[in-house]
Amino acid sequence: MALSYRSLSLIGGLISIVFITVVYATNRYYGTYLSYGSGDTIIQTFHAHSGPSGSERKWHVECLDGEAVAGIQDWVNDYQKIEVLWCKFMFPYKPPTNGLYPFYPNCHIRNYTAQFFCFSPGAFSLTVNTFITGIWDNELQFFVGRRGLDDSNIYKCCKAPSGYYLDYTSCYYMPTHDQYWEYYDSIQHIITYCASGYVMTGLSKKFNPFDLEWHIDWIQCCRIGFLSGVVFPAAVRNPPNTTILSRVARSVGAEDGDLANFIQRSDPLFKSAKQSTANAPNDFQFELSHSDRSRIAGY
Repeated sequence: MALSYRSLSLIGGLISIVFITVVYATNRYYGTYLSYGSGDTIIQTFHAHSGPSGSERKWHVECLDGEAVAGIQDWVNDYQKIEVLWCKFMFPYKPPTNGLYPFYPNCHIRNYTAQFFCFSPGAFSLTVNTFITGIWDNELQFFVGRRGLDDSNIYKCCKAPSGYYLDYTSCYYMPTHDQYWEYYDSIQHIITYCASGYVMTGLSKKFNPFDLEWHIDWIQCCRIGFLSGVVFPAAVRNPPNTTILSRVARSVGAEDGDLANFIQRSDPLFKSAKQSTANAPNDFQFELSHSDRSRIAGY
């Protein structure tokens, strides 16, 4: 029996719903991370926002084990947002974590609205030899250009594994635009990236003098060095615990020079009304009182 036009329309609508909810969602999930046999991982930021924002948790846009950020890409928006993160495998002598997190045990958080570098002279021991491993945003587009709405653009910096160091005498800046303020945004190519053997250690956004809007202005790249003769101990890891983790994480604060600035935030897997951050000055960190600092000084 021939189907009526109404029946065909219903069947077509059902097929569309199944495709959108199942096929497209599956492709969207697995399309966020694209890893290649060359040691490169391309991370698309679209719909990879939110989630954990503390330095002790895995971010949605974060490099994998042994990788570091080597470049960024914007498609058509003059670098008013980040749409792609390019990670490269840089530490072949690092003992693998076999998929267990954290990939790097010593990390801290920065905000590239005003804090352009992983390194901070006032927090030398915490920030020396650190490089960018991930970015975080509270909205799906990873915008950076809206005043008031995009004041918090945080990124994660992690310390180089044992035996590796950053050659700060080799650092250079890669701009996101030419001398005529034409931006290097491209759908098909990643143009803003570090040279071979270099990783991103800084990220800035500044006002364009012509449109007076925020744009990502440059990235800083530094060479990774290796100390010969280093003996690597066998990797020792505790069993994974995905239920409750420490709520205390380390970060370099808004003011450079604050060496012992600890942050406290509610664990996303364990909500507590007593530890609510609803009244915090922003959505990812606030400073502890002096007594609290003394209490956790040994963390």
